[in-house]
Amino acid sequence: MKHMIRLAGLLLMLLAVAAAPIAAEDLDDLFGSSDTAEDDLFGSSSDTDDLFGGDSLVEDVVETDLALSDLLLTNDQGPVISGSYSFSISPRATWSVDDQELSWGLSGGISSRLILDARPSADTRFFLKADMAYPYTDRLLSLKELFGDFDIDDRVFFRVGKQTLNWGVGYFFSPANLLNITDIDPADAEAELEGPLSVKMNMPIGIDNLYGYVIIPEASVDLMDLAYAIKYEKVIGSSEVGIGGYYTEDQAPSLMATLSTTTFGDIMLFGEVLLRYGSDATFITGITPPSTVNLAELPDDRFYGSATAGFMFSKSFDGSDLGISLTGQYYYNGESYDGADLIAVSFINSGAHYGAANLSVSLTDELSAGVFWYGNMSDLSGMVRPVVSWTVDDTIRISLDASITYGDAGDQFTPDIPLGEMTLGHVIIPTLSISLGGAQF
Repeated sequence: MKHMIRLAGLLLMLLAVAAAPIAAEDLDDLFGSSDTAEDDLFGSSSDTDDLFGGDSLVEDVVETDLALSDLLLTNDQGPVISGSYSFSISPRATWSVDDQELSWGLSGGISSRLILDARPSADTRFFLKADMAYPYTDRLLSLKELFGDFDIDDRVFFRVGKQTLNWGVGYFFSPANLLNITDIDPADAEAELEGPLSVKMNMPIGIDNLYGYVIIPEASVDLMDLAYAIKYEKVIGSSEVGIGGYYTEDQAPSLMATLSTTTFGDIMLFGEVLLRYGSDATFITGITPPSTVNLAELPDDRFYGSATAGFMFSKSFDGSDLGISLTGQYYYNGESYDGADLIAVSFINSGAHYGAANLSVSLTDELSAGVFWYGNMSDLSGMVRPVVSWTVDDTIRISLDASITYGDAGDQFTPDIPLGEMTLGHVIIPTLSISLGGAQF
């Protein structure tokens, strides 16, 4: 009975959203824009002869029933295809400080992306984004996004299909990111997250927005596997506040709030708060040979609160190529585990307090340098990675970095885990990365 009540409530919400007489001012802003060239938007040619009609300096005007706004939102010459290609090779060394051992490694491969953006009318859009790479593990083609956009009478806007759902505002950490399949990796914070198969509904309310989501999990076999979420975003001056909730049958129900604001022009502040009743976190507490992993879970009959706050600062100097950007963030993990039987793993945040920061300095158009830090402030372990990058030309880029871990043996970033003939603990890993033939089209 309770499932029927939830479904009835969802239907009532959809009916209320669909009946709201509020129009969007800019359809492309609501659906998100793609990197489409101006020529594609206007369906024009850059060739001078085409502009002036060849031998004739005057060409008859062809009338159209489409308004200017419709022309801007349609692809009258067919779908727009774009993408990128890159070949890279990365030799590296691994020096174990504990074992005084040195090993060598090499990685390389091809990565490419294909994007197709079709807008047959001002009210519909179909979008595909797929990655192809070699070498590959389980699949050559990775589907990132495949969705369609449509609306009901310019009042309620829908996006249906596989899509990335941007709930949080955090850069290195985002506890409010409850909807996507993958989480942010602080060491690769700009990597695109993989989103689920879902229906997203958006109703503009002036400059504010109300969102509703129905999410279909990958392993769904029953109607009760569906997940539901709702979020309201309110613009207050130069700030935006978001509040939302998430529910599904087999996971802890959650409430979240976000804040992003700009101050002093060059600094942006952001923060997130998450409250959950119960926890889905698991932790490794032992390994029984040959391959059995012992896990521990947190109690489900209590509330868990997590929060994060950070800033972004960027500054460029007139008359110079010099530019500086700095991003820092603190994260309190309310679903941490402090048992003595914990086996720390570098990519699982089991501690309560974390921090991350990245400083980047652009010295010239071709040369830049920076340093990244990611640390567990509970066990005082972490990783520092300085990097120098040189863009030789549009198709060749060379960078040199070194990952350096610190902490006591058995801590998160210095785990006491065998790796070949050495122990994966205190290590220094310098890597030279060379990207050749990189291009966007």
